[in-house]
Amino acid sequence: MDDAFQQMGHSILQTFGQSVLLTLADQSSLEALGIIKTELVELGKYEAIQGQIIVLSLDSSIRLKRGDTVQANGLLYQVDRKLKDDGYLAKWNIYAD
Repeated sequence: MDDAFQQMGHSILQTFGQSVLLTLADQSSLEALGIIKTELVELGKYEAIQGQIIVLSLDSSIRLKRGDTVQANGLLYQVDRKLKDDGYLAKWNIYAD
């Protein structure tokens, strides 16, 4: 069953993903497929106050750290923190550099 979900995660990235260049803290580079989108999230403890964040979805086998850079569509982003990891796709909060 896990293989089916993993294949589905890879097919989602292949269909909707874009090429991103990741530069890690040790200055090594990795090209991968990812999905970059803007999401609304609640800020603080009050659900009525929401803000926008930029989210990068990647294969969960790719390990990022705070400060790593992401280049896509001519824009440069920095990794802030991991938001969610379901074992197949990991979501990272990124911000424009």
